[in-house]
Amino acid sequence: MAKIIKMLLATILVSLSVSVSAEDDLRTLVKQMSAQMAEMGNQVKQANQRIAELEAKLAQSEQGKVYAATAVQAQNAPTAAAANAPATAVAADAAVKAAPAVTVGDAKGTYKVPGTDTSLGFGGYVKLDANYSSVGMGGDKLGDQHLAVAQIPVGDNRLGEHSKSTFHAKESRFWLKSFTPSSWGEINTFLELDFLGAADVSTYTPRLRHAYGSIGNFLAGQTWTTFLNPAAIADTLDFAGSAGALVYLRQPQVRWTQPFSLAGSKMEFQAAAETPKSRLWSDPALKEAVDAYGFTNPNDERYPDLIARLNYNPDWGSLSLAAMGRQIRYTKQATVNQQDAWGGAVSLAGKVNTWGKDNLRFMLNYGNAMGRYATFNAFEDAVLGAGGQLQLLDIYSGTIAYQHWWNNAWRSTLAYGYVTSDQPAVVLAGDKTKMMTRQAQSVHANLLWSPLAQTTFGLEYIYAERERVDGLSGDLHRLQFSSRFNF
Repeated sequence: MAKIIKMLLATILVSLSVSVSAEDDLRTLVKQMSAQMAEMGNQVKQANQRIAELEAKLAQSEQGKVYAATAVQAQNAPTAAAANAPATAVAADAAVKAAPAVTVGDAKGTYKVPGTDTSLGFGGYVKLDANYSSVGMGGDKLGDQHLAVAQIPVGDNRLGEHSKSTFHAKESRFWLKSFTPSSWGEINTFLELDFLGAADVSTYTPRLRHAYGSIGNFLAGQTWTTFLNPAAIADTLDFAGSAGALVYLRQPQVRWTQPFSLAGSKMEFQAAAETPKSRLWSDPALKEAVDAYGFTNPNDERYPDLIARLNYNPDWGSLSLAAMGRQIRYTKQATVNQQDAWGGAVSLAGKVNTWGKDNLRFMLNYGNAMGRYATFNAFEDAVLGAGGQLQLLDIYSGTIAYQHWWNNAWRSTLAYGYVTSDQPAVVLAGDKTKMMTRQAQSVHANLLWSPLAQTTFGLEYIYAERERVDGLSGDLHRLQFSSRFNF
């Protein structure tokens, strides 16, 4: 009996021990859960405090916008604003909340105008050109700022002209563009200005470069002449480019561009009517006024210059074939019967990608009415004799340029250009004709560095030679440094 009692007591003691242990574990678990809940509570309080701070800042910002809008209205009408400040604040607050946000535009680098489908973009660059020339052009001449072969002094004109340094930032430019979708096609506008409107190196006169609009395939306004393929322009620091290239001419025009496919290849046909302008060499006996380059500009045009161009843009580059027809006309002198003649020109130009980012660019041009489109202010469109005979001028020109990329930041271009004309014998008569150009050539060699997409620094060597109709020639050596910052 005693043994049984002892066994019962032992069992009770073990049970009590187990119960006490389980209770301790339960208490420990409850304490841990309580601690975790307390920590979560602190985190919730901290989050609520942070949300309250952000809401306060947002409210402060909204209130600032209201005050700003109220201040603008008060500035325009101070008495009314003071009398109706609460109502003005409420209206401004509603306007701020209702105004749509500015978003990214449909084209790269543009932004949507709030409340419209128009994407607006602007940009440009600031460029400094520093030139050191072996000979000056004399006075304030554009030829000191960029290559103008017609102003290279020849013969006696070199007397008194020495080496010269020229610094200017006149090529700096600003542009504005827009894109708007419509049921007729995309509506585009483009406006660009630079400061090359005056020959004086210290005068920064704004000059209109581009100002055009287009809808679908139709374009109207001022832009590159359709006779020029911009893809074929060499990458030179000099603004005017090679002597053998077409003038980088921009002029008012209307143009239609028609895309089509031929044998599976995408192509374009462009047709344009562009502003006419006749430029003549006139016999001294006619006593016509001449410009700084020795040309008479009668301003007697009747028909626009008519231009057509065929474009082929494969993966390996760009090719174009352009043709032009234009009327040269003179009606000024009462003693000379009206003179007019139709002439034309053709141009084959392109850009061919070679290895990596390297490319070859070229232009080949010929025409008997190409004077104004040929090298910068070097040739007339036609010759007007003393008896009123009008004779068109044949011109041949070409340029070739190779661009090599040393790496993604460094590149170089080597360009050569040549242009010649069949000047009539009558041009050799008289002292005034000594300034007329018969042929010219040029070489450009540069090294450009673009450490960032927004900057370019470069050094370029330019050699140019000009021969006049009397057989005398003069040359130019120039070293040009340029820095360009895009925005």
